[in-house]
Amino acid sequence: MIMSRPGMIIIRRRREMKDLKKTVPTLLTLFFAWQVFGQPETAGREPDAGQQIKEMMIPAGGVTLHARIAGNMSAGKVLLAVNGGPGQSSRYMVSLERLANAERCVVTYDQRGTGQSSGPSDGYDLLKYVEDLDAVRQAVGAKSIHILGHSWGGIVAMRYATIHPERVDSLILAGAGPPSWEASREGQAKLGQRIGLLQTEGVIPNPLPDSTERVLEAILPAYFADPRFKIPEELKKTPFNEETYQQTLAAAGNWDFSADVKKLTHRILILWGEQDPFGPGMAEGTKNTLANARVKFVLLKGCGHYWLECPEEFFNQVRGFLE
Repeated sequence: MIMSRPGMIIIRRRREMKDLKKTVPTLLTLFFAWQVFGQPETAGREPDAGQQIKEMMIPAGGVTLHARIAGNMSAGKVLLAVNGGPGQSSRYMVSLERLANAERCVVTYDQRGTGQSSGPSDGYDLLKYVEDLDAVRQAVGAKSIHILGHSWGGIVAMRYATIHPERVDSLILAGAGPPSWEASREGQAKLGQRIGLLQTEGVIPNPLPDSTERVLEAILPAYFADPRFKIPEELKKTPFNEETYQQTLAAAGNWDFSADVKKLTHRILILWGEQDPFGPGMAEGTKNTLANARVKFVLLKGCGHYWLECPEEFFNQVRGFLE
């Protein structure tokens, strides 16, 4: 998940890390997915049995992006998934390849400075992430795409739709961050409360560990409805680049593109875990901002910030929306 500035998780200078455990309640705003387990950035993914997989290296301005396509690129429909972060790779989204079929391919890609993609020479501004997404669209030969954005990826997806509305068939926002940093405040407070509660129950250590990497690993149970949920391997092994994370949040600043989001008229599916630690208020706020879009809002029972806890309901909702 993400964050920066007042009320967001951002680590701006290394000397602040030693004080992180003291400031976690203030820093805890993640609209992105955290998975920091010290895995190498080049960690690969095994294709699903029987699934047609193609990998591409895509030039996009100042970076080269690694993309993975499941299914037939000429099928006619493209679901392009944008992962959480910033700073992590798309590895944990490999289960989305279940959505590929004879008529639809599923595309995931490592964002700039993460996984097998290169670091940028032109920075980490949100509009650069938008340009990267469009480069992937062009590379797979799609005139328009369905976009699934998770957590931080939801912010990128919405911003893309406001700039290139004609290139978006529909949006799926799963545990997505909001279109403004101010809209995150209530969610930040709820996440802090969730972590505090799990500390009293002995699930999360109190005090938190000293190192950034161990802190992020320690608080990960707070993102699940069941804090003792067994974390799947694809999530545990998702690489994370702290420098990308820091620079992206610094560049994001006090982002607010709510006025542009209000103009969207697309079909949009909002999927939100009933026990997402950021609370349903954040999702409701995004829904209300999408005043002119055709929005379907679904609370996923028994689910936190990840669909990994409720895969059948999640995939049923996504398939039904797309088909």
